[in-house]
Amino acid sequence: AEPIKPAPEPGFELACPICTDTTFDVDGARSFNDPLHCPRCQRTFNTDRTSGFVDLTLKSGVSSNVYKESLWGGVQIFRNPLVSFVYERGWRQGFAWAGFPGEQKEYDMAMDLLQPAYNEVLLDMSCGSGLFSRRFAASRRFSGVIAADYSESMLRQVQQTFDSSGFVNDGSVLLLRADVGRLPFPTGSLAAVHAGAAIHCWPNPTAAMAEISRVLRPGGMFVASTFLKAAAPLGEIVGDERAGFLNRFDPTSAGTGSNYRWWDEGELRELSETVGLVDFQRTRRMRFIMFSVKKPMLSLSNSG
Repeated sequence: AEPIKPAPEPGFELACPICTDTTFDVDGARSFNDPLHCPRCQRTFNTDRTSGFVDLTLKSGVSSNVYKESLWGGVQIFRNPLVSFVYERGWRQGFAWAGFPGEQKEYDMAMDLLQPAYNEVLLDMSCGSGLFSRRFAASRRFSGVIAADYSESMLRQVQQTFDSSGFVNDGSVLLLRADVGRLPFPTGSLAAVHAGAAIHCWPNPTAAMAEISRVLRPGGMFVASTFLKAAAPLGEIVGDERAGFLNRFDPTSAGTGSNYRWWDEGELRELSETVGLVDFQRTRRMRFIMFSVKKPMLSLSNSG
C-alpha cells in the first residue's frame, strides 16, 4: 500500500495585491484579529471577522469617496446576496441545458486532471458558493484549499454552508476575497488553480489568464470549465470553423449586450498559449467544455 504522507503544517502564502512582493503567512483557522499590512505600499488590507475571510482586493481597507469603478455585469450579478443564496438551489443545476454533467461528475473530472497537485495547495478561483471548494477540502487530497471569489456575498455563503454542514476548519481551508485580474500570491507559488464555470464571467480574460500563469509554479496546473458558443454541438461533428457562422445568430453571444462571454475551443487554446500555458487538454459535450493547461517546466538553459 502507498504510504500516507504526513499532513503539512496548515498555512497559506499570500501577497500584497499591489506589489506582490510583500508576503503574508495566513492560517486558514486564524481568528482574523489583525489586518494585513504591506510596509512597501503603506497599505493595510481588511479581514472580515464575521464572515471569516481575508480581503486582498486592491480597494480593501480604503474608502472610495470620489472614484467609483464601473464593474462588468458578469461580476456584479454574483455580488447580489439573492443570487448567492440561490446559486446551489437551482441556478447551477440549470447549467444542464448546456451539457454540464452535474456537480459530482464535474468534480470527479476535475480531480482526475488535478492529480499532479495532490498534497499541494489548490486555489479554487471564482469559487461561488463553495460548490467545489467543499468537495476539494473533504477529499483531503490537498494540503490546503483556498476558496476565492470577488463577491463578498458568495464568500459569506461559503462560510454559512461550511457551518451548517458541521465542517471544522483545522486550518486547511482559507476564504479569500480576490480579483482574478490581480491575484494576491507570489509569482510561481501555486501548484494548481481551478475555476469552475467562471471564465465566461471574467471582465478581462487575458489579464486573468496572465495572472494565473504568473502564480503557477513550473509544472503547475490550471483546470477550468465554461460555456462554448451556440455552434459548438455542430462543430463537434463538422468542425468548429465550418459551424462557426451560426454563432452570429445567437442572441446571447458577446457583443449583443450579454453579461457573459461564450467561447470557441480555438479561442481558449490561443488564449492559453498567449499567456505561456501549454499542453491543452479538453473534454466537450454540447456547449460544456472542461480544459486543462500547464505551466512549462523550466529548461536547463533558462534555470540559471
